[in-house]
Amino acid sequence: MKPIAVRSSADVHAPAQFVWDFLRVYGNDLEWRSGLERMTQSPPGPVRDGARVEETLRVLGRVVESLVEVSDVREGHSFAWRVVEGATADGSRSVTATGEGRCRVDLVKRVTLTGSDRLLRPLIAAVITRTERGDARRIKQVLEQAWRSR
Repeated sequence: MKPIAVRSSADVHAPAQFVWDFLRVYGNDLEWRSGLERMTQSPPGPVRDGARVEETLRVLGRVVESLVEVSDVREGHSFAWRVVEGATADGSRSVTATGEGRCRVDLVKRVTLTGSDRLLRPLIAAVITRTERGDARRIKQVLEQAWRSR
C-alpha cells in the first residue's frame, strides 16, 4: 500500500543556525510535537548518524511506542529518520536560510499502514496531515518566541 506522505513547512523569523540548533535535538520535540508523551535520545544532544530515539506518542487514543534511528545528518541543514521498531514510518527535517534572519523548516513524514489500519486510511491520513501541519505552526511559534526572548 502506498504510504501516507505529508510535507509541512514553516517560515520562521529567526536565523537558520538558531533554528537548526533547536531542531537537531530530539529532546526539544516535547515542546512542539502534538501527542508526544515521552522522548529519550541516545546519545543525548545534537543528532548524529546512528542516534536512536525512543518515543511514546498518543494517536487516535492509542499509545504508539517507536524506536527511531537518525541518518544522513547534514550539519546545519537536515537529517533523515526512520522507525526501526514500531510503526512503519520515515521522514526528514531540514532548515533552509531564506534571507537575513529568516529560514524555512520543512518536516516530511511518510507512514505505511499495516493490518486493519489500512481500512482506516482516509481517517488516519486526515489526522496525520492535521497533526503535522499543527506541529509546523507550533515549531514556528516556539522558535520565534525563543529568538525574541534570547
